[in-house]
Amino acid sequence: MRMRRMRSHPDFKLEGRSRHFQSFWELELTPGEQTTPHQHYESEEIIYLLNGKAQVIVADVERSVRPGEVVLVPPRTDHVIANPSDHVLRAITVESRLDLGARAEEQPQVSSVELSAEGLEGSLRAEEEAKRSTQTIDELMNELPQELDEAVAIKTIVELFNVGGELSEKIEQTVGLDNTRGLEALNEVERKIMGAVVEISTRYRRPGGGRSSWFLG
Repeated sequence: MRMRRMRSHPDFKLEGRSRHFQSFWELELTPGEQTTPHQHYESEEIIYLLNGKAQVIVADVERSVRPGEVVLVPPRTDHVIANPSDHVLRAITVESRLDLGARAEEQPQVSSVELSAEGLEGSLRAEEEAKRSTQTIDELMNELPQELDEAVAIKTIVELFNVGGELSEKIEQTVGLDNTRGLEALNEVERKIMGAVVEISTRYRRPGGGRSSWFLG
């Protein structure tokens, strides 16, 4: 088994920008190999299969996964990726981290009147940023052809994750990640991103001709 952390461009670094979508890994399994059962305590994980055939277990659900298909692993959920085929398996995994506990203690104490006014203004700004992110996602998807090769599919997925990461950073700076309306706006955009990833997987055409299908969760 080989895992390699994917490097970001030196002028467009992903690390440290946000607690969301900040860890990208390339996974390679030789025939017969599998990961050990494991879970990510404070992270969701997205698995995107590039080559080969995988047998994926998430909690008590086991499925065969083909290139172009997407699997979402919830936090604190045991999962295994196995390669039952005679060919090398390659996949990209993305971890999205969210830590809400520490932020509340870091916020300065203000009066209830100040909190109400600032909270309302911040929530409106967060919702406006979410609308911009949604528009960006729509623009990315509208520019895509109906059939995608591997390079375009991966590039677009990374761009979508960057949209989510940038929005998370703006909401954190505006109202904090413990703000209910800010989190609702962020969650809505993240759901739209996941829908876009699924749509990309349906447009992805594997080398050799066939379209992919998708498996989520």
